[in-house]
Amino acid sequence: MEWIISDKDIESTEELLLPQETHFSDDARKVIRCWHSTDVAACPGSGKTTVLLAKLKLLADRIPFENGAGICVLSHTNVAVNEIKRKLSDYSDKILSYPNYVGTIQSFIDRFVTMPYIRNTFGQSVQVVDSMTYAQHMLNKMLNNRKYSKLNYLTENNYQTGRQFSDRISHTQALYLRDDGALCIERQKNALACAGKPSTEQYSELLVDLLKNEGIIRYQDAYSFAKAAIDDLSQSYTDIFSSRFQYVFIDEYQDCNDIQRQAINAIFDSTKCAIFKIGDSDQAIYNQSEDTTTDWIPQDDYLPIMTSCRFSQEIANVICKLKKKEKSIVTFTGETGVKPVLLVFSPENIDRVIVSFISELEAHNLNDRNGVYKAIGAIKSESTAGLKIGSYFPEFDSSNKKSEYNYWISVEELTQVLENGKLYKAEQIIRKLLCRIFHYIKKVNPASGKEFTTVALKRFLEEQYRDLYRSWIYEMSTLKCFDRQTVDWMLRRKLKELLRISDPTIADIFTILPDFFLDESSVASRADRPEKNVFIDPIRGRRIVFDTIHAVKGETHDATLYLETSRQRSTDLNRILPYFGAGSLGKSPLFDYSRKLAYVGMSRPKKLLCVAMQSETYEKSKDVFSNDWVIKDLR
Repeated sequence: MEWIISDKDIESTEELLLPQETHFSDDARKVIRCWHSTDVAACPGSGKTTVLLAKLKLLADRIPFENGAGICVLSHTNVAVNEIKRKLSDYSDKILSYPNYVGTIQSFIDRFVTMPYIRNTFGQSVQVVDSMTYAQHMLNKMLNNRKYSKLNYLTENNYQTGRQFSDRISHTQALYLRDDGALCIERQKNALACAGKPSTEQYSELLVDLLKNEGIIRYQDAYSFAKAAIDDLSQSYTDIFSSRFQYVFIDEYQDCNDIQRQAINAIFDSTKCAIFKIGDSDQAIYNQSEDTTTDWIPQDDYLPIMTSCRFSQEIANVICKLKKKEKSIVTFTGETGVKPVLLVFSPENIDRVIVSFISELEAHNLNDRNGVYKAIGAIKSESTAGLKIGSYFPEFDSSNKKSEYNYWISVEELTQVLENGKLYKAEQIIRKLLCRIFHYIKKVNPASGKEFTTVALKRFLEEQYRDLYRSWIYEMSTLKCFDRQTVDWMLRRKLKELLRISDPTIADIFTILPDFFLDESSVASRADRPEKNVFIDPIRGRRIVFDTIHAVKGETHDATLYLETSRQRSTDLNRILPYFGAGSLGKSPLFDYSRKLAYVGMSRPKKLLCVAMQSETYEKSKDVFSNDWVIKDLR
């Protein structure tokens, strides 16, 4: 249905969602008024999330629809859910309840496509876990089950003789089957074992074992199952979704992989419901340079939002050169007189880059200690040759080893939420922890005969252990101290009490849980852990956070320092010189991928953009930066 949206309607959303005396741009208004299937191409800082919220607010005013249909909002993160709760609090109950669906694209596909297929194929439900958790289960099986002895011997020998991996878990995590069926390991050129060898066969058997007996698969396995599941979808099944959802919004569509796009196209019929694909193909950085996923090309009659609320016209003029189609970006701010700054350094004085960035912050009066200042780069791995984030900040730690399937992670999470007085979140963490424990002791939901979900567990606890569980939650709220020791003591006592009532044969649940689940050494105490990857400048105490471009996508900074990094015998800035007018583009996909990385990274700041470029790259630039940039020579 094409709703008629009046100026008064739009003004009501502006009052709710925008700062005082600000208004939606003309191109944003066109999107708000559109109610038929279309693509929306939005530039960085265009406020596309706010435009989406405006449409949702207008739809909420008209709920319920005549045919009982609802709204479906999909993105890659739960940002949409959080924004709805924060900015549309008076409407959130309407928008977030049935028949509407708001969640991640992957969880939607898992729930309605992949998992039903797996249940029908294998006769059971499964959990999708991160690769580290999966590796812990794999290693536990290899070490404790003789049927995997050949696989264990081969992998242990490879781990002991090699030096690429710091621990056996990381080594196990890197195992994979090549397209020709050979058992391989990441970072090693030669296969560990050819297809058909006993160790290779045992690896395949182990994957099936974990699926059938542990009920777990990895994210990459879910991807494989999804491909088969899409082919298995019936017309009658997919018709249900086009009937249930009258309006479908897919945010950050450019980051959808081929399987996600195929699933969306198979599930939703644009002739039966209104589908809005929202994104920016120039920001498609999650589909890696080696990925075969083609860039999203919006349909011919797409609606653009090319007015940015974030940065100045000076920054816009620079990043426009990095767009595939040089469509200009207009900014609300206009020209401020502050050009982007190019910091040219030589390898021997790379340490001057951070000092110079701080000087630029001073020069532009960016003195707020609570401001957002970030130094970002494409490459973080310490083992990579050439420039990386750690080249500029030697203390940079690229490790990100965290498994949610660890008891002590739950303890850490509980201490944080209890300190912040968020008892409802603490209760959610406890249910997640109980689900994991029930998984390990193979306790299933008596009502369904399947593993507990957090929702089913809440119902079970309310029905069977209402007084005990509520007193447990109440006792948490009365704790005087929220350190690890206190929270651990309380958790162990209450878990033992609950499980003894549930099963009197269990004397101490902690004696039968897997060692890796209880491994405390991998989770450092917050009190002993300094703030990671943060440089505190000595002048005003500003926090300069070092991070990857991927990690900051979608963020807005006060000032951003873009760091040149190396990959495959060249650098990202060297590869994008042709877009600024120096040299010609190569055929490697890395040229286009570097363009996207630079486009995303350089479009983060509101007030100041600095780029650190090594002298070798600068010498090739042929003075193409002289007009739009301020050049600071640090050599």
